[in-house]
Amino acid sequence: MLTFLILMSLTVPISLAHADKDPSSKINKEIYASPEELLVDMINPYITEIVNKECGEGVNWTFERVNKLELIVDHTGSESKSWYELELMIRTFSSNLKNEAINLDTVTVQIDPKTYFGSIEGKRKNLDEVSVKAVKYSHHHDNKKNQ
Repeated sequence: MLTFLILMSLTVPISLAHADKDPSSKINKEIYASPEELLVDMINPYITEIVNKECGEGVNWTFERVNKLELIVDHTGSESKSWYELELMIRTFSSNLKNEAINLDTVTVQIDPKTYFGSIEGKRKNLDEVSVKAVKYSHHHDNKKNQ
């Protein structure tokens, strides 16, 4: 029996060493993303700033849905202007408290791309000139008044 075990150990390769994963074997995954998710990812820092100002520094948020997206065109002045109004439903929660109820809020922002109906006046290559500002914040979980 001992001879059999010795012969098996010589013929059957047994590795007790830990093998690291080959970096070339990484897999890319393609996951569907909606246009709304892309838009919210792009304005995420602005929404975070608005939530922190409205609810406090320890409050985090997650995207629920886009309630409304409108292109507003103003022809009342000497020069026509256009911007987008985006109304988002978000969930807010405190990073400090456990078992806290998740709250639904609505954030409305004005997004000014600094173009008129998609014209490429500035031939912009980044989004630094785009402005995003809060228009309205609504709490649906308490009796705070809308701003």
